[in-house]
Amino acid sequence: MRLAKRLGIDAPIILGPFGGLSSVALTAAVSGAGGLGSFGLYGYTPERIRDTIVALRAATTRPIAVNLWLPRGDEVTPDEVDVEPFVRAAAPLFAAAGVTPPTQPASFLPDVSAQLDAVFDARPDVLSVVFGIPDAETLARAKESGIRVLGTATSVAEAVALDAAGVDAVVATGAEAGGHRVSFLRDPARSLVGTFALVPQVVDAVGVPVIAAGGIADRRGVAAAFALGAEGVQVGTAFLRTRQSAATPRR
Repeated sequence: MRLAKRLGIDAPIILGPFGGLSSVALTAAVSGAGGLGSFGLYGYTPERIRDTIVALRAATTRPIAVNLWLPRGDEVTPDEVDVEPFVRAAAPLFAAAGVTPPTQPASFLPDVSAQLDAVFDARPDVLSVVFGIPDAETLARAKESGIRVLGTATSVAEAVALDAAGVDAVVATGAEAGGHRVSFLRDPARSLVGTFALVPQVVDAVGVPVIAAGGIADRRGVAAAFALGAEGVQVGTAFLRTRQSAATPRR
């Protein structure tokens, strides 16, 4: 298959990147087994990104992927919000805890440009992105660094836009997928096509390999995705039960 060759893997199975639940051990285990381990870097500082990729390189000699969130353009920073009503409402809780209420929340939005710089410095084999389309400069830098780029789509229109931009493959994410709904061309509530309805439409609409994601957890799901034209699958939740997962038993 084109996908396995492009990514340098034996089995076209990709570990879904988790926000807060990614671990070096699980990422390395999936890569070591012939798939593509993927590590979610949302919220990571550039230094932590570099350290994480170094740790992944030390844990496996096989290809690894990392994932970043792209800005949608509608993000709100703390200085754009009137926090006074929230501070007043929460004042009794702060008082009970003996904590001084904040006058202004700290920004939680990462500097994506600095994150990308760190990724290109550390050079993982694959960079996957969600919530948008990587710009031409990012794709050019990835190509220069020998990094393959995977875009993530929740609709045919998003897949076509990613293909036109020049990504190496498209992850077609159905409504069954766990985590955030990573739509970027329309409201997520209007991008709820199921995986096995979305995949064949995306396969017909783009020229790059398609990776099916969402609700795939066993060999039947993998076989169904391949029958519909996908060249790979992305599996997330099913891996959370493994001993290498960062999820606690209660989760």
